[in-house]
Amino acid sequence: MFLRCLITALVLSSSLALIPDDVGAVGAYQCRRQPARSFLPGSETRIGEGSPPCRIEFRETGVRLKGVADGSHPDPGRTVVLDSNGRYITANAPGWVGVISLWDSRGGYLSSFGTVGRGPGEFTVRGMMDLFVDRRDNLHVMDGGFIWSVFSPEHEFLRSTSAYSITGFEVSTVMLDDGNVLTSESARDQSRYFRIVDTNGAVWRTFAAVDGGFEWGLRPLAYAGGDTFWAAPPIEGGDAYILEEWGVDGELCRTLRREAPWYRWAGYGEISPAVSRLHVTSDGLLYVLVRRPTEAYRTEFERARRRGEFVAREARDGLTDVLFEVIDARSGELLASDLHPATQARQFVPRALFRGSLTGYRYKESDDGLPFVEIVTLELVPR
Repeated sequence: MFLRCLITALVLSSSLALIPDDVGAVGAYQCRRQPARSFLPGSETRIGEGSPPCRIEFRETGVRLKGVADGSHPDPGRTVVLDSNGRYITANAPGWVGVISLWDSRGGYLSSFGTVGRGPGEFTVRGMMDLFVDRRDNLHVMDGGFIWSVFSPEHEFLRSTSAYSITGFEVSTVMLDDGNVLTSESARDQSRYFRIVDTNGAVWRTFAAVDGGFEWGLRPLAYAGGDTFWAAPPIEGGDAYILEEWGVDGELCRTLRREAPWYRWAGYGEISPAVSRLHVTSDGLLYVLVRRPTEAYRTEFERARRRGEFVAREARDGLTDVLFEVIDARSGELLASDLHPATQARQFVPRALFRGSLTGYRYKESDDGLPFVEIVTLELVPR
């Protein structure tokens, strides 16, 4: 375990050393980064509030996946993944149930496949489809009927199985380099946070004991390849802003403890802050989205609870902030921390970033009502 974590740190440091910290390079490297540090396996690094040197900008790349008015090809969907050839794979377009589409690197439509049904390679009409691409470019699809289907890089159907062991929700599921699936969905074993399952549903390993007495162990995960991954605090019951790097062998590599007095469990998930998404780049930048209910939200929630009611969705959105943060895992430095109202953030924040990179996508509609997917990059610029 010591060697695994040490090798990970050395590879990360050496790859970043090729990028000067003090030059105005493109992308995230416009913002100066501290030199890399070494960390002992199992160690904890504390990150204070401080004054982050950077701010986050999401910039358009010029690539768009567009719907067409005549319906001659499917609309781009709300779920997008990227394969190793730079092709975009999309699903969950309104009105195109059970359809998966393929687009080239410039946003041009290529083809589509899939239909509603219960046969091999068909999908249920219930719920959303979650998409995952493995290192061989096989496409893995979990549909709303909890069926896990696998397709070749040419999108020919290979096999399917029940997804109840795999689960497969995007925020808390990643495809490992060996083709297995890592998830923090505690569907069967609620005593452990993490489970590694093969794509036939066989459980290979469970690890990380659930603490604090909370039954729901869902934790957002981030993986950019290799033998380690990052995990956010549990969505329910988390009383500290802690990010952990784990080995896929089940050993804890290290911990980043963010000193944030505002991150406290308030007794109910609806009014408690939570990390809603976690992402890591191949060169060690951690991108974190934190949902932060305001004090006004907590007041409204208590009023509604006493009346036996729920806070309306519009009110929830209007009384919630979203915090975007970037932490340099190689040094433990907080590079950026930007707070926005949730209603404002929804207009510009990407729905997701693609594996290992700072490139992601937004789902929008044009003035004439046609949907499109906009490819954007996250950039860190000096304050």
